[in-house]
Amino acid sequence: MRKRHGTRRLVLAGLTALGVAAGVLPAAAAPSDPGILEQARVQAYLGRIADSPSELRRFMTELPKGADLHHHLGGAVRPESLIGYAARDGKCIDTTTYLATPGPQPCATGQRPARDAVAPGPFRQQVIEAWSMQGFVLPPDGDPQPGHDHFFDTFGKFDEAETGHDADMLAEVARAAAREHSSYLETLTTPEAGPLDQLVDRILPKDPGPDDFARFHATLTANPQFRALVRQAADDTDRSVRDYRKQLGCDTPAAPEACRVAIRFDYQVLRAQEPRHVFAQQILGFELVRRHLGGLVGVNMVQPEDAPVALRDYTLHMKMVGFLKSRAPEVRVSLHAGELVKGLNGVGARDLTFHINEAVAVAGADRIGHGVDFAHEEDPAALAARMRKQHVLVEAPLISNAQILRVSGDRHPLRSYLDAGVPVALATDDPGVSRSDLTAVFQQAVTEQQLTVAQLRKLARASLDHAFIEGPNLWKEQDSYGTFAEPCRNDTPDAHRLPSAGCRTFLAAAPKASLQWKLEADWGAFLTRYAHR
Repeated sequence: MRKRHGTRRLVLAGLTALGVAAGVLPAAAAPSDPGILEQARVQAYLGRIADSPSELRRFMTELPKGADLHHHLGGAVRPESLIGYAARDGKCIDTTTYLATPGPQPCATGQRPARDAVAPGPFRQQVIEAWSMQGFVLPPDGDPQPGHDHFFDTFGKFDEAETGHDADMLAEVARAAAREHSSYLETLTTPEAGPLDQLVDRILPKDPGPDDFARFHATLTANPQFRALVRQAADDTDRSVRDYRKQLGCDTPAAPEACRVAIRFDYQVLRAQEPRHVFAQQILGFELVRRHLGGLVGVNMVQPEDAPVALRDYTLHMKMVGFLKSRAPEVRVSLHAGELVKGLNGVGARDLTFHINEAVAVAGADRIGHGVDFAHEEDPAALAARMRKQHVLVEAPLISNAQILRVSGDRHPLRSYLDAGVPVALATDDPGVSRSDLTAVFQQAVTEQQLTVAQLRKLARASLDHAFIEGPNLWKEQDSYGTFAEPCRNDTPDAHRLPSAGCRTFLAAAPKASLQWKLEADWGAFLTRYAHR
């Protein structure tokens, strides 16, 4: 097991090596390169503030983070906001279970108006603690189940409070991303899942096996009601985007920075269901992405990976995704895979050995989320080599891994992935439930994983490099950050200077590359600002 040293010792070592050990120094670069020297000075500054939480937090807030690629909209908004939505809508909250209900008021026996939780007091605090991880204390015996269960139980409690508030939630997460210098958000939603399940039960009531995939797919996609659901899902998402941007004032001269945060959506398939519903949701997600509708850019699978149905059907689910990828290889897929540890109810030793492998080899995932059981996978070295060769990125939400699975510090595989050359991006998962944000995740990467400034920069670059947002990549080669693609090859990102005409034309037509260009310019300014402190 990797030995951990104190943060201060590591950052001073990083200064001495001028970032070479972190793999940041390109082969053609020399230590006299001003950018490399600035990075080394910033590393030294980080060493000086490493033991001051407030200064470290300020530094990490300003650090340009690129993208948050693993983000559930339904778990991203703080309970205080959810209470406000429910109060505004005249909803009620059960005083025992803290389940939000539609009402109407006067509330039923055993419930109170949500407005009673708006003002500070015991009831408000009880709701916040029921709807998030605030105040939750993990037992000392190392059992992950209590944290896991409390985390996942929160969603059913506040689900009713979120109903009808997608635009409000998008506005809130856009503001949060702007505050912490994150320029792109890829968030997860499941539009029209209920009507789709009802349709499938009417026209395809038999669960499909691998031999039935083609027939099931053809029958569903040919159905007029399914095609209407595809359009409705796209319209729902488009409407939410229009409404949140209007709410922020994005079309006004005083548009806030939040309007410049690019938001796209991944269709999240609910995996703890019967196979016909899982496959139908996968098909709907693929149709939306394939047809470039509703800002949908990828497909994912959610709900606890250790749920009984999810464990039972894991291989079948991977085969379903693999089938759809064979039909539409251009559709990008990120899968929750390996969010498992020993000690979770129902999780056997075998379950820890193949989930990441099958997500990569069977489903053809472009990214995976969590990947915590990496060390238990069959032949982890071969798996890492395959992920490196196929450029499969790991989305690492360090804080939720600690809260749900009790995996942190030396137990977390982050350093194993980095040592093996597997691309990694830091992520939040459900920041509202976790009571955290992307800045806190970056801070934990320094305090617990001892990552250097150079490594944080590489992870921020990887987040946009592997984002599913449309358009070509700024970099000539994926996971290699030495040379820009033509026609920006000879340009230097600078917030105060325009790139060449050819590069400007390229960036104007390339949302992904333009975000990457901004990240490089922001990092240049950030290093300059902190190099002289």
